[in-house]
Amino acid sequence: MIVSKTNDIPDKIIVSVLGKVKIRQIRTYGKNEEKAMGTMIRKAKTMGANAIINFSYRGDGIWGIRNIYTGLAVIAEDIRKYWQSQKCSHCGKRVKVTDYFCGSCGTKQ
Repeated sequence: MIVSKTNDIPDKIIVSVLGKVKIRQIRTYGKNEEKAMGTMIRKAKTMGANAIINFSYRGDGIWGIRNIYTGLAVIAEDIRKYWQSQKCSHCGKRVKVTDYFCGSCGTKQ
């Protein structure tokens, strides 16, 4: 699972946004951040995500006793997949894998 504090992930393209992932925890000493991250990852995986973007943390309440972790569960794919091309079945010109029609002859791919 990829976790990013920004809107994007290097060499990946966001294909689908599945929803917000939010964890509230009472602060105790120890490995809270690791537990919260593990819980967020499990929640995102149950939603079908393979990445979390916009990960953030803030303390809430008196003296920041409650910790709130938020992020956005997304499906990210390798950007190189969208750079690949194939030949048109009709005219033989190069067509992107994601194109439905050939730009030269208009044949459905």
